[in-house]
Amino acid sequence: MKGLWLGLMTIRESILKGTLLFFFFFGNAIILLFAFAISSQTEGETFAVTFFGNPIPPPPAGTIGPVEFILYQLFQTSTQSAMFLGIFATAGLIPSMLEKGTVELYLSKPISRIEILLSRSLGACAGIGVNLLYFALGIWLVFGLKAGVWHGGFLLATLASTVVFTFYYSLVAFTALVSRSSGFAIMLAFIYSFFSGALEMREMSLFQLWDNVVYHRFLDAIYYCTPQLSAMMESSARLIAAFPIPPMMTEPGEFTAMPFLFSFLSACLFYGSAAWYFSRQDY
Repeated sequence: MKGLWLGLMTIRESILKGTLLFFFFFGNAIILLFAFAISSQTEGETFAVTFFGNPIPPPPAGTIGPVEFILYQLFQTSTQSAMFLGIFATAGLIPSMLEKGTVELYLSKPISRIEILLSRSLGACAGIGVNLLYFALGIWLVFGLKAGVWHGGFLLATLASTVVFTFYYSLVAFTALVSRSSGFAIMLAFIYSFFSGALEMREMSLFQLWDNVVYHRFLDAIYYCTPQLSAMMESSARLIAAFPIPPMMTEPGEFTAMPFLFSFLSACLFYGSAAWYFSRQDY
């Protein structure tokens, strides 16, 4: 119960920082926009979803329906925004816990250091997850009530993205704990978010820079020992529709849990290392 209380206090603190509130209000604006704009239109046997009265044209790829394409774009925009804003909103929660006077207060409570760290970290992730799921539920209801399209894959994809952030935050929590700097943790997280895509396609990109076995195995080790952010996000999007998005994908793909499994193991490594480091420090 003490861990749950600490997690709730962490959510409250992240909300007071303002970044999550901005995402909440911005998400509400998008939901209201689609609530007014989306509707369905039937002419004989032809059914079409309209946007401000105009039928939504099929996407350029021509491989999926217009509704799935819109939901895919909304998913990409909302999750990427939540990832970036979420890092800004939560990266400082660990260093602020270590400030003189605050850390003594936490350590005086009848709760272990591991519980303190995990409650703090998971509370930060829960705040982002609630925002994401609220937005997804709002969009899902709009498309269901206004257009008659109840797309469960969109909800599942968003739920998967909350898991993605929890794994991704393990890197932030460890870095913030060791460096005691939210700025350094944010920079490292952003650098890794861009580098993650290159690691995912390392055989076609990074491997070409240097034909050296040690260098290749080093990149492989980084890929499997860190959260596979790009692969998890791509796999989550496939819950909406298994389709190619040229030029990134040339063949339809389906959801795979393997990036989540490897990222779960790497997150355990980072959270475990952070807990070990925190338990050994003298504050």
